[in-house]
Amino acid sequence: MKTLKLSLQIISFIMLLSTVTIQAGKISGIAPSYNKVYRSDRIGDSYHFLLLTQTGQYFYVSTNRTDKLTSAELKSKNLLNILKKKQSWGQSFPKRGKYTIDHGKIYTKLLWDRIKMLSKKKIKYLNKTFYLK
Repeated sequence: MKTLKLSLQIISFIMLLSTVTIQAGKISGIAPSYNKVYRSDRIGDSYHFLLLTQTGQYFYVSTNRTDKLTSAELKSKNLLNILKKKQSWGQSFPKRGKYTIDHGKIYTKLLWDRIKMLSKKKIKYLNKTFYLK
């Protein structure tokens, strides 16, 4: 009976930890502008967009359907439909996830990709430079 109770406590503790957004510390140096859309210059025929929130989420899209997106559009679950309305042809590849701060540096949680702050208006992510527009 005691082992069952201990097992349930451990499982509930693990579930609690998995639902809490853990940010390991403060960002050293420059903090990003949260809920603002960063956009890359034109790469090939596409633009890349990145948005960071204060709650530890990031939104990323690569598309040749448009060169402008608002923060509400980028966060929308209907992003692909919004992009189809802006332009009837082209490709779009959205990605969203969580990020964490480790030793003052920002990383995505899934693949541990670095989001490097170059300045308040400039971010480097996946070998692309994004500018606050």
